[in-house]
Amino acid sequence: MVSRIGSFAQSQTILNSTLNTQARLFETQTQVSTGKKTQTFSGLAEDSQRLLNAKGDLAKSEQFLENITITEQRLELMLFSVDRVDEVAREMRSLFQGVQNGDAVNVLNIPGIAAQFRDQVVDLLNTKDNERFLFAGGNTDTAPVNLGNGTYTAPVTPPFDAGPDLGYYEGDNTLLSARVDNDFVVQYGQLASADAFEKVIRTLDNIAQTTFTSPPLAAELAVVQAAITELNAAIENNGVNPTLQDIASEIALDQNLISAQRSKHESVQVFLQNKIADIENVDTAEAISKLNFEQVQLEASFQVMSRAQRLSLNNFL
Repeated sequence: MVSRIGSFAQSQTILNSTLNTQARLFETQTQVSTGKKTQTFSGLAEDSQRLLNAKGDLAKSEQFLENITITEQRLELMLFSVDRVDEVAREMRSLFQGVQNGDAVNVLNIPGIAAQFRDQVVDLLNTKDNERFLFAGGNTDTAPVNLGNGTYTAPVTPPFDAGPDLGYYEGDNTLLSARVDNDFVVQYGQLASADAFEKVIRTLDNIAQTTFTSPPLAAELAVVQAAITELNAAIENNGVNPTLQDIASEIALDQNLISAQRSKHESVQVFLQNKIADIENVDTAEAISKLNFEQVQLEASFQVMSRAQRLSLNNFL
């Protein structure tokens, strides 16, 4: 291409222009194929720090949402368990009222039924999420209710054991907690030592430990009456401690609070994702238009180089 010293500068200029056009064409092709403005942070210049900050905030928000999802799952399991304990208490109260009124088909079967429902309540309060016991407070690796631990004393009836007896509880007094925002830690859940749970367990165990005659004696009926009174306190109102439905309502309130935080983070994520897209993503239509332009420029550069290579004095003359 260089036929004399005087044409060297012109040849270098044409070559450099062609190489620059090739580089811009490659960059534009990469933008169109990937949808990104650049493949490196340095290519974003002053926007690189903004992008890092936005991605960091997005990662935090995703972690908070993961915490929220786990908490929602646990609260759902806890609410199911509490609602079922409430159903058991109501079913057994109805059964005991039948015994008291002389309507029971076979009063001799009542202790066995009470024992089955007692064991069901124990299983419900020993509910786990993966390997974590939900009603044990911070002592999540130990079943919170254990009637055979040597500390809990089974009632000897009659008379009715008025208790309370929390010897069965093997958890602690620390509620579960979840970080759902930078400066927001939510305490949630319930303990198996709650007064209403204790009343249900002890009441069912009182009946399970009672030997009934047919017809039942006055002392046996007194145990049934005391059991009904105790279940009323757990179900309806005891004037001091939360009932089973109060406990369920507290869990539902925790669910609402967590749900509000989920909505917040989902909105934040949409905002951050749009912000990141504005920084990272290329305008596809503009990039394609630029690609076509660079292709034309490169073809023109090749034509100029081709003609320059054919220049000689003979051609000029």
